[in-house]
Amino acid sequence: MMNRRPAIVIGLPVYNEEAALPKLLDRLEALRDKLGEPPRVVFVDDGSTDRTAAIVERFSATYPCAVRIAHPTNRGLGAAMQTMLAYVVRHYGDADVLVTLDADNTHNPALIPAMVDKLRDERLELVIASRFAPGGRELGLSLRRKLYSRGARLFFKLLFPIPRITDYSSGFRAYSVALLRRAYREYDGALVTTGGFACTAEIAARLAKIGVKAGECPLVLEYHLKEGRSKMNVRRTVAGYFRLLRAVKAPSAPAETERPAGLLERQGESGA
Repeated sequence: MMNRRPAIVIGLPVYNEEAALPKLLDRLEALRDKLGEPPRVVFVDDGSTDRTAAIVERFSATYPCAVRIAHPTNRGLGAAMQTMLAYVVRHYGDADVLVTLDADNTHNPALIPAMVDKLRDERLELVIASRFAPGGRELGLSLRRKLYSRGARLFFKLLFPIPRITDYSSGFRAYSVALLRRAYREYDGALVTTGGFACTAEIAARLAKIGVKAGECPLVLEYHLKEGRSKMNVRRTVAGYFRLLRAVKAPSAPAETERPAGLLERQGESGA
């Protein structure tokens, strides 16, 4: 049996993104030559009630390596991320890379090759696309959201420090699957326990507790391209950050067996 080349998997949690998703998928398709293969996308549809499912199915008909996992009802971004990460750990190998980004077209997929190259060339386990790295900036973000982001940055840098990381709330990331598998073992499958938008910071905080070799690429956040209102409740997200102080602890001891293989059955994974 021939060994396949390491895969680049793109993870997209989606919920009612019929306006933005086609534009993002067009940008992903434009990366085909740079990635060296058709887009390998794992969609987690978190109970969408608009045309999101039809858009994903049309994309999957063109690219059979794309997968849609459906939650029958909306369970929140945290549940969608837990489903996605568990699926990738179960189906991909340690040499593969998972890239996660927002489905609202505010993250430019053109950055993905540079993130993956940095991960591999510098032998990192995690690369975050950061608004706070030199060259990074935010377009179209309100002053209130900018202040909130900088407060979150200081909060997590103080309490859950990761060397060379400044942006804990950015969901645009490249993970080595080996890191995710190790994290699932360490936390006995409970890598994401937060239901809402605080989940991205929770993942970073948990990785900080087990040790992670990480770096950043500059991100130009294109918030002016966002369609419709934000789904994030700022007050609820901030409350979620403070709950992480109690919820995120260093694991007492590594688990002896790998739990992710059976995790999806417990979560009720369903394909579509």
